[in-house]
Amino acid sequence: MESGESWDVRHLEHDIIYWDIVVVTTLDNVQKDAYDALIQQRSTINRIPLGVDYLVITDPGKIGWPTYDLLDIKLALYSLFPGRMPHGGVFLCSSDTIELFDESHANTNWLLTDDFVAFAHPSSLTVGTQHGVFVLDPTDKKKCICVLQKPTIEQMKIHKAIWCHGEEEFVYTDSLFYFNMNVAQRLADVYRQEHNIQCEIDCYGDFMSALGICPLPRPVTKENDDNQQRTRIKQKIYDILLDCHLQVVILHKSSFNHTGTNDEYLDICCGIGKTGQEIFEELKLEKHVGCKVFDEGRHDTIDFWHGILPALPHGDTLHHQPSAPDVYGCVIHSFIHPKCRSSKRSLFEYCCIGVPMQIGDNTILSNITLVTYSDFNQTILHLPSNLIMQTIPLNNELFATFAFGFHDNMKITHNNLDKILYFGQPVSTLAGRIHRTIDDLFDDENNRSLWTLKIFPVTRDPNESFEKTLNLIISNDFTMSEKQYVSIQEILKRRDISSAIQYRSNLINCT
Repeated sequence: MESGESWDVRHLEHDIIYWDIVVVTTLDNVQKDAYDALIQQRSTINRIPLGVDYLVITDPGKIGWPTYDLLDIKLALYSLFPGRMPHGGVFLCSSDTIELFDESHANTNWLLTDDFVAFAHPSSLTVGTQHGVFVLDPTDKKKCICVLQKPTIEQMKIHKAIWCHGEEEFVYTDSLFYFNMNVAQRLADVYRQEHNIQCEIDCYGDFMSALGICPLPRPVTKENDDNQQRTRIKQKIYDILLDCHLQVVILHKSSFNHTGTNDEYLDICCGIGKTGQEIFEELKLEKHVGCKVFDEGRHDTIDFWHGILPALPHGDTLHHQPSAPDVYGCVIHSFIHPKCRSSKRSLFEYCCIGVPMQIGDNTILSNITLVTYSDFNQTILHLPSNLIMQTIPLNNELFATFAFGFHDNMKITHNNLDKILYFGQPVSTLAGRIHRTIDDLFDDENNRSLWTLKIFPVTRDPNESFEKTLNLIISNDFTMSEKQYVSIQEILKRRDISSAIQYRSNLINCT
């Protein structure tokens, strides 16, 4: 498709079939509004197919942070499946994974017509402990005995789910699956019967448990069950799906890649490790995408948050820019100073960096604006390794920048405050540096963690926001006295995602 040419599925050839409806589930209404805005924006610039009904719905059972940029990849990777669905149906996938497969090595005779058709990937036993594992008939792999749900390795052995290729042991794990309109109608009937569902139903575990020649046991009601509705609905789903047939399609030349952890995300962005290298090669990714050299003479006239943009064209991509030879990590739609340095395992994404900066291994900077730095009297600003920082726009045109260690366990709670350390600093030290008492740093004494620690200043300027949070980490004698401090938990509640999308759109348009 040529640049600027729209891909409208209503005008495709008759033998080319695409999705009628694409459904995206979100964490909350704020994220829903963000996806609606994103889809509108991507449609306008022809980044996603037109003529498709995109439906965004809120699913409070979901967890995590939105992975907007995976939407484009998902739509491209799954484009072959609609043509295999002659009678329609529902095709389901997760939001934080990338599945790679070579169709030429799969059974090309399969169609998506059965009650359920699930796709199986050969995976390590460790991966199997976190996913569904198919127990297949050893004499006929087309027959599925049952689908184990996040089994232990011992359970895999008991059910004979482990296969061998030479000396290597592996299991077949789930990822994508299809169900036909008959199944969809049965599930819709349960939904209508229950009216107001107030519990989470797992479309992987709760659907797959009832499938196979010898399915897993029916869910049972337990004493002191804290959610009787959940058990009742799971039992109903089990009963209506028990007579459904499951076809398993094994994709031998395939891989199932999770993107949800910091390590996984950096591996993929930087093309490092087995998974990162495979995805880089398969999807033909580049480490520098939309990268421009920051013009030091224009720092007073650039503000991507408020739409004050540089004239175009502006600068060259760093990939061909000899004046920035020390940027070895991944850079995505960012303006960076020509003297910036980065390690191979690092990421600038959607940043505007106007001062010389060095970032080390395991470092992610996201949405950062730093065009000036107070009292900058050094050759280069050194940031510590193992650092994640992101600036988030809040409601009412405010900003907050959070920072934490790459390997920090953010949500583990502690009764003993001495065990809560922020880059090696105890809570008592932090309280003194921001002129607060220890009690001021937490809203709930029973929920004290790095996630709920209120130390990030709220400002009206994104540059100031980043600088003050950074100084909490790198300057032992830095103190501040702001009107308001927030935790990461509160930042996510107050975030203005539409502003973040507009900011990123401005950078994309200029890079």
